[in-house]
Amino acid sequence: MTADGTGQDRKHLGGQQGRELLARVESDAESIAARIADELLATIPGYEGVNVEALTASAKRNFAMSIRTIQAGREPEPEDVPEADELAYERLEQGVPLGSLLSGFRRSMAEIMRSMVALSYEYRVSPELMLEWSTLLWSLGDVFATRATAVYRDREIDVAIADSARRSEWIGRTVAGRSSTAELLWGAAMYDVPSEVPISVLAAAAGAETGSEPEARLQDWARRSGVRVLSTVQSNAVVGIVVGEPDLDISGPGFTVGLGGPAPLGDLREAFAEASLVLRAAESLGIRKVVDAECLSWRLALHRSPETTELLRSRYLDPLRESGPFAQELVESVRAYLSNRMNSPAAARSIPVHVNTLRYRLRRFEELTGADLGDVESLVEVSWVLADRSVYPRK
Repeated sequence: MTADGTGQDRKHLGGQQGRELLARVESDAESIAARIADELLATIPGYEGVNVEALTASAKRNFAMSIRTIQAGREPEPEDVPEADELAYERLEQGVPLGSLLSGFRRSMAEIMRSMVALSYEYRVSPELMLEWSTLLWSLGDVFATRATAVYRDREIDVAIADSARRSEWIGRTVAGRSSTAELLWGAAMYDVPSEVPISVLAAAAGAETGSEPEARLQDWARRSGVRVLSTVQSNAVVGIVVGEPDLDISGPGFTVGLGGPAPLGDLREAFAEASLVLRAAESLGIRKVVDAECLSWRLALHRSPETTELLRSRYLDPLRESGPFAQELVESVRAYLSNRMNSPAAARSIPVHVNTLRYRLRRFEELTGADLGDVESLVEVSWVLADRSVYPRK
């Protein structure tokens, strides 16, 4: 009776000589596995945390997989080598990098094959059969690498997700002022955030305006403005901690960002409230870049005092409604006049219209509203109401 129980020699085993060779190699498994373990410890970095007994045991498992593959006489499928997952999980826990694991397995396969080749002359096994067995073992190596890599990849994904969740929670609790001193210091050390130097906080709305990758765009802005940003998307908001002093003249990430602070790490709650206020004010002003309270200056009051905006709107914008489409041209001209420091020629070029057309529109605005664009008080009030892009036109 032969190895497969059929009474016929299987060709891929090379008859009696091949089976005897495999039996001889199996009897030497203990010594070969010990030799493999010593070689891995001596030559492959990353196995420092693995003892020789564990390496010997895994080498014996590799040996068993090799014999099983040769006896099957076909290239193995991933489901044929579940030991790959077991070994990969074991090495992960021992801190062995994936590259070291794969190198170690290749060394095991090479040593097993060398042992077979050395005995092939004694047992008169043909070079063609040795080549066939070698091909099967390298196929085993490919399948092993596929399964082991998948285990490492899945673990890396799990670790990345867990770290992202921890980081997101830490950022959220820190800017909300809910972290204990121990939590603050842990996160500061983990994410390289200074605990002694004042830092800033940013806030942005997460939605259609920010797009699908707001954090990536924030990181690009941070790189260009010379700061480091630790950010997270929470619910409908993007929240971030800014390390360094950003250059706010640098073009923004393409959406509105409010900046608050700077403040010590343990006192970011007020800085975050300021960032949120700046964000809402900047959005109502139609500003699509990174701004702080100093950038907005008096315009920050628009969001805090909607009653004032409503009063000035009724005074300076409602009277324009009867002018129909011409009202938009009047508002456009006044805005150009104010943004060009009341320089009529420059304002006319910025629209562009003839300077006499601009002057006519300014006079008509004064006639309809009672404003005096040469009076400081009127200029402040008109600037206030026109700064809010959401108030005009009112239907």
